[in-house]
Amino acid sequence: MTDAKKKNKKKKDSFAVRMKRRGREFKNLGQTIANEPREFPGALLKVLRRSLRTVWDARGGGLYSCGYVLTFIWLEIRMLVDDIRSAESISGFFGEQIFEILFRYLGESLQNMIAAFMWPVFFIQISPPWGLGILVAMFVAFPRWIKKPLEHWLLHDDDLASNVEAND
Repeated sequence: MTDAKKKNKKKKDSFAVRMKRRGREFKNLGQTIANEPREFPGALLKVLRRSLRTVWDARGGGLYSCGYVLTFIWLEIRMLVDDIRSAESISGFFGEQIFEILFRYLGESLQNMIAAFMWPVFFIQISPPWGLGILVAMFVAFPRWIKKPLEHWLLHDDDLASNVEAND
């Protein structure tokens, strides 16, 4: 890394500071759903957008990071749907989730994270000759037509203002 890049790079907040910020976000989401339920979807979208942007930046901000995020979300949703289907009742589902969240859910999420790293392999395996061709086409098309609108959505002005306020 060059000296200019090192000087311009923002110092990363400590783990404790980041967790405190996340705790405040979830507390605010809880208050929003209790006090202003109509505002909840917008508030949740801001939190999700910030989380997606963090993963986007950590994975490089290109097609690979987009594929990683989409694969991870797909695997997590599929895991949750499978858990709902296997539950015998609603109370049983929530009881199992509360008990198992510390062990099984975190373990499966870690497996999903590792599987999401390998998303190009899964994509090619769908249909070996066509999957590779479509993947190459995506690598060509993504930076030209998809990346800018996606980054515009991830860097929405409202979220930037709320991030600045959260950092103050």
